[in-house]
Amino acid sequence: MPISSLIIRTEKEKTQQVVHGLRSFKEVTVSGVHSENIIIVTETGKQAEDKTLWGEIEKIPGVLQFDLIYHNFEDEEGFNHAQ
Repeated sequence: MPISSLIIRTEKEKTQQVVHGLRSFKEVTVSGVHSENIIIVTETGKQAEDKTLWGEIEKIPGVLQFDLIYHNFEDEEGFNHAQ
């Protein structure tokens, strides 16, 4: 289950619109808003879903760029469970 933290830089006058757009994704938690920077945490089921979500975030009007701060990708199917 991939868990990531990202910082999103926005057009200053569109920051609140971007926050609203981010909150429409069930996989996104908005952790903080500082001027034109938004810190989020994402939690998806698989890495492919993570990449898709990031692509959708990029499409939100007012998003200039985002940077990955933290990424943990432990897909459960990749584990060998001890018996």
